[in-house]
Amino acid sequence: MKNIFILITLLALLLTASNAYSTQIKTAHAIGIFHENGNGENIQHLRKTKDDYNGTCFSKIVIFGKLNNIIPEVRIGSSKGSFIRSIAIYNKQKIKIAQEMTFKHNNVKKGYLEVRIKNKLYDSKVFIK
Repeated sequence: MKNIFILITLLALLLTASNAYSTQIKTAHAIGIFHENGNGENIQHLRKTKDDYNGTCFSKIVIFGKLNNIIPEVRIGSSKGSFIRSIAIYNKQKIKIAQEMTFKHNNVKKGYLEVRIKNKLYDSKVFIK
C-alpha cells in the first residue's frame, strides 16, 4: 500500500513538472509588417494596416517566455510564413526575457495575421490588406 502511494505521488509530481515545462510561453504578439524594400509599419495597436501587402512581405513577432526550440506558426490569411531569423531580447540585468522573430510570407492576398504556438492562438487582431 505504501509503495502504491509513493508511485502515485511521483506520477503526480512528474505530470505537474511536465505541464509547467510545456507552458513557459507567457505571450506572443505581432509587432510589425514590412515590404521587401524595408518599408513597413508598426501593427501593435492597429486593427487594420494602412498599406497593402500583396505578394511578398515580412512579419515580426515577439514572444515572451521560453520557446524550447519550438518555431511558431505565423500566417497572413492562407500564406504561411517561413522562419528567417531570431534575435534574443534581454532586460537590464542581462537576463533573456523574449525572442523577436522574423518570418517571410509569399503570395499574400489579405487576411488576419495569426500567431500560433503548438496550435494555441496567441494573436490574431490585425487585418492585413
